[in-house]
Amino acid sequence: MMRRLSGLLVFCALAAAWEALSRSGLVSRLYFPPVSTIAATFWDLTVSGLLPGQALATVLRAVAGLFLALAVMGPLGLAMGVSRRLSALLTPTVELLRPVPPPAIIPAAMLLLGIGTGMKLAVIVFACAFPILVGAVDGARGVDPGFRLTAAAYGLTRRALLFGVILPAAGPGVAAGFRSALPMALIVAVLSEMVGASSGIGHYILRMQRTFAIPEMYAGVAMLGLWGLLLNAGVERALSRLLGWQRPTNFS
Repeated sequence: MMRRLSGLLVFCALAAAWEALSRSGLVSRLYFPPVSTIAATFWDLTVSGLLPGQALATVLRAVAGLFLALAVMGPLGLAMGVSRRLSALLTPTVELLRPVPPPAIIPAAMLLLGIGTGMKLAVIVFACAFPILVGAVDGARGVDPGFRLTAAAYGLTRRALLFGVILPAAGPGVAAGFRSALPMALIVAVLSEMVGASSGIGHYILRMQRTFAIPEMYAGVAMLGLWGLLLNAGVERALSRLLGWQRPTNFS
């Protein structure tokens, strides 16, 4: 509680400093409008439904891409963590693609898929794929050998071993990869909308910047930050429930 209160106080202090600097005349109010002006604009655009609607379009794309990546890369990572042969077969390709910054593939994705939803989803999936894959691989490889020996002693089938031993033990690793991929999904969703889109918070922010509607631009950034905060809190809560048995792991 005290940590959250301290964080809130720091945020308020920074906002007050911005407000004072903007009103002091030392910086241009065109580019750095007072926080009070931004807050009023944020409220008006939120009440009208414009900002929530734009942000929701972005968040839905980000979440869809995130779970598509989880559906593909989660099982693949577990399989690579269990099978040395599969790992040796796929690791060179993974290590070649993993360092590529996700924004770098946007031009290629646009050429292949156009500027529609398919392009955006493809880029988001690419951005989320490797954090989830690496987390799943590390989680599967980190399973205590004693668990496997005990399972073998009890004559568990491979299916029972996978779902009863490996998957629960690898859960924290998969969860860590999922959490790492979450901000990447939002970042790439916004970037893809700035390159080519007619909706979404990324498109809105860029359009406001180009038309010098600066308070509206900052209001869009604030709405994006709020959605990111809510998503992160939701993921933390869900993981705490799913992996509640994992102590003393703390996702907060």
